[in-house]
Amino acid sequence: MLDYRRFKEINDLFAKGQPEKARHLLMELQSRCIALRDELDMLKIRIQAFEDILYFTKNLYKENGFYWLKTAGVKQGPFCPQCYAHERALIPLEKSRHDLRCPYCNTAHTHSSPPCAGSNHQERQAKIIPFAG
Repeated sequence: MLDYRRFKEINDLFAKGQPEKARHLLMELQSRCIALRDELDMLKIRIQAFEDILYFTKNLYKENGFYWLKTAGVKQGPFCPQCYAHERALIPLEKSRHDLRCPYCNTAHTHSSPPCAGSNHQERQAKIIPFAG
């Protein structure tokens, strides 16, 4: 945390005609401000990661052996259960003639009915969504 009384000390040093001491204190304050800003940025990133985890916890669910994600009221998926179990990654499955296939781990998943979300699975590229568990 910044010690705000240092600003008064710097002002007093300039007023007393000691600019070198004042500049030295200013450089210390600048260094501390930069360190605090870096720490703040890091904490913002950590908060965002925790918010993402909380979002996934609330909106990711398993149905008929597949993972689904509800975003803005829309059901997204299905996602590969094997990739999620082993790597905590959400990989959209691609529909083939007889099964659903993961483009990342190449595992085939049989299904009794076509997936209800995402109509153009053949044109989509696999996107890994990391999830810390």
